[in-house]
Amino acid sequence: MIRICTVALLLGVLFGGSACTQTDTVRLSLAEAEQHFLAHNLQILAARLNVDATRGAAVQAALWSNPNISIEQNAYNQFTQRWFDTGPEGNTGVQIQQLILLAGKRGKAIQLADMNTRLAEQTLYDILRALKLELRTDFYDLHYLRQSTAFYDESIADLTKAVDHLESVYDRRAVLLSEVLRVKELLFSLQNERLGLLTRIATAEGDLRVLLHDSSASVTAYIPVLDTTALNALRPTSITTEKAIAEALLHRPDIHKADAAVGAEEANLSYQKALAFPDLTVGALWSRAGGYVPNYVGVTLAIDLPLFNRNQGNIEISERTLEANRALEDGVRENVQRDVTIAMQRAVEIDRLFHASDRSSLEKYHELVEGMFTNYQKRNISVLEFTDFLEAYRTSMVLVNQLENDRADAIEALNFATGTDLLKP
Repeated sequence: MIRICTVALLLGVLFGGSACTQTDTVRLSLAEAEQHFLAHNLQILAARLNVDATRGAAVQAALWSNPNISIEQNAYNQFTQRWFDTGPEGNTGVQIQQLILLAGKRGKAIQLADMNTRLAEQTLYDILRALKLELRTDFYDLHYLRQSTAFYDESIADLTKAVDHLESVYDRRAVLLSEVLRVKELLFSLQNERLGLLTRIATAEGDLRVLLHDSSASVTAYIPVLDTTALNALRPTSITTEKAIAEALLHRPDIHKADAAVGAEEANLSYQKALAFPDLTVGALWSRAGGYVPNYVGVTLAIDLPLFNRNQGNIEISERTLEANRALEDGVRENVQRDVTIAMQRAVEIDRLFHASDRSSLEKYHELVEGMFTNYQKRNISVLEFTDFLEAYRTSMVLVNQLENDRADAIEALNFATGTDLLKP
């Protein structure tokens, strides 16, 4: 139903109708979107539950083993010829035992569980970092797509007036049919490009709806509220690559996750070595008539003899895994430095291009179009000059708008590479 309603919305916007009346328009700032995202995103909720589960494992590791109790009763007493003789002449025995972990196994198991909890927490932060990048880029893309759509709306409206004028003039045979067709072709091209933008808007809104876990039945048209002045004031050149790398090494969750993986495997290796030592079982027993004296009371001690199994295999597995995790840790640090360097270079270059571009003329669109249209009506310029101007202006507007979008995405890519909001409006 949502898909059908979205298509109907696109067609309605394109042709001026309304095929879906239950449309909610939501104005949304980036801060509001992130707040809702943190509270409702399903992947984040699942990762948090996984962290809670690992904390439960730490609680379990701290618990003592339960004592074991066993009861023995003779089935048949041949002297009294009674079955299950519980009397004074029958035998009943009771034994209770408690397992005692040696070699610090309990403390090592708690340490291992704590390290696994830290690993799960860093995994959560890494998922959060990736999803936050997706949220912000979708937010910026939607904002600039709507800006481009607004430009196309204005251009189509102006060009439609031009077509109407040309058709009325053509009826009086004052212009050639080729001129009318040339302007109509440009109008159709703009309408087709606008439909492509609407499709991209629907995709971006769908991605935002998933990230925000917006399960409302009605179609939601998100209107991003963006402070472009604050965004344009951000300068990647104010930060050195060395500082960005230092921030990344300090904040990147994948680095902390690699460190936690090494720490967890070190704890696991220590635990596996401790498992090579046998544990002690102590207990006490009482037997009414099963011992050499009536009402026999004894103490039991039991321990495995580590002759064949000294946990050699698991120790070797843990040692090799620890070596692999350390190698991966070094690889992650190298990748972080590379990612930050590339993101920094791209952000600086796009920012330089952005500030070097001339956007002042684009703000005078209506005046320029009206002037060109007036000159065309007076036959001061040809239809070719008129349409060439509109196409060139459209291309410039789209490129500048895309440049602003790319710049915002590059800044967010830099924040993603450093693992912190190094630049935020």
